[in-house]
Amino acid sequence: MKYIGSKAKLAKYIVPILQGYIKDNKIKTYIEPFVGGFNIIDKIDCENRVATDIDPLVIDLVDDCLNNPHLLDLLSDAPTREHYYDVRDNAWRYQSWYRAAILLFASYNARVYGGCYGATATTKDGATRNYFEEAKNNFKRQLPDLHGILLGCGGYTETTPPKSRALIYCDPPYAEGIGYGKDFDTDAFWQWCRERSAEGHIVIISEYAAPSDFDCIWQHDIVTHLNNRNKIAKVERLFIYGGAK
Repeated sequence: MKYIGSKAKLAKYIVPILQGYIKDNKIKTYIEPFVGGFNIIDKIDCENRVATDIDPLVIDLVDDCLNNPHLLDLLSDAPTREHYYDVRDNAWRYQSWYRAAILLFASYNARVYGGCYGATATTKDGATRNYFEEAKNNFKRQLPDLHGILLGCGGYTETTPPKSRALIYCDPPYAEGIGYGKDFDTDAFWQWCRERSAEGHIVIISEYAAPSDFDCIWQHDIVTHLNNRNKIAKVERLFIYGGAK
């Protein structure tokens, strides 16, 4: 699913690492408390998969469309700019799944919070590219892989792992990131990771940087951009709490 901070392009690197921890440690429960666009969990093979997010848009869309995938067929055309902003600013007028689809599929770079309309664009050769239709069709293809996932809407601190050892993969709002619409207490998050690790769970975190007591287990050069004019070289990393390898 199209979502800000998506790991869709990095899944081919991240998923095998996570899958290795699942296999080597005989993990039966995999948890993502920042599931976002479901672009990692949809490829994970584990007996139990748990997906939560504080953003109701993604949870509402997946939950409703899993129960009734034909809802997506009601999205016939890309919304106009006027309709997009009406859906964004007047939530009470629309069903939750519909509002989620319009905002997630028609926002520029999926930047719903603080972002803008981006359902279509004119390419350099004068053609019209329909980003809304592309995002909708990508989600349709993804939907079958989301069956069997236990869904929940809430913050990461509301996630309760089982007593048995679980693998918790976190892709939180980055300390340097923008576009999530809410402040995020990074220090509190890292402390939460330490506490879950102390309970015996394996906690793996995506970030650019981490406190010194976390070890980097993987890194990859990337280029980030929220618009076509500002592109920045970064190093995407996976971290684990020291001694938890």
